[in-house]
Amino acid sequence: MADGGWSCGEASCVEGVKQIGKALHDLCQPLTTLQCRLEMATLVGTAEAYREAAELGLAECMRLSEAVAAMRAIVRAATSEGASEAAGKVGV
Repeated sequence: MADGGWSCGEASCVEGVKQIGKALHDLCQPLTTLQCRLEMATLVGTAEAYREAAELGLAECMRLSEAVAAMRAIVRAATSEGASEAAGKVGV
């Protein structure tokens, strides 16, 4: 199965897509929270509201970074598996 310049066994590709789907789902909640906090700060408009939004926003950014790191790991594993399979077909 080839897709996006890499190939892998069908079962592992399906599992990788499922994992990416879960990681993308995990991105939604911190993004929504971050957006809500920033919107609330602009509505309130005080220095304290902005400070709180920034502090809570940093925590949500950490969660986003973790989800992105998980997605990167999945893609790296899939691309390295695809490269290994390709090398095996060539006889390397």
